Amino acid sequence: MNTRVLAATIAGGAAMFLFGFLIYGLFLDPSVMKPNMNVYAGLMKDPPDWIALILSNVVYAFLIALVFDKWANIRTAAGGAIGGGTLVFLITLTMQLFFAAFMNLSKNYIPAVADVFGGLVLGVITGATIGWVLGFMSRETAPA
Repeated sequence: MNTRVLAATIAGGAAMFLFGFLIYGLFLDPSVMKPNMNVYAGLMKDPPDWIALILSNVVYAFLIALVFDKWANIRTAAGGAIGGGTLVFLITLTMQLFFAAFMNLSKNYIPAVADVFGGLVLGVITGATIGWVLGFMSRETAPA
């Protein structure tokens, strides 16, 4: 594990946490998700488990940073935005289709569609952050 991936993971995790709060916590959850979700006693934690939430963002950012650094060779914010948007969009779409197949969580498909597009925006922002940090750290450690 190198310092570049760890720095990109921390920056990406912070971006994912902050913008996830803005996208999901302030916008999508109260206006789109909650009105269209089925309510079951004990399903949602209020408040959420913050340690698990922070760790999930860091692990997700690590996945993106690892893919960018080891296999995709992404080192720019623009490349990161495209790569992050694509990865997170596909992962979120996969999970929402899985939920639709096996669970009765929502009244309709509005929360799933909102989650997929919210994930796309979050992936673009997180991927751009990770790509920028990887590029910045690559230039910083390059031989003169």
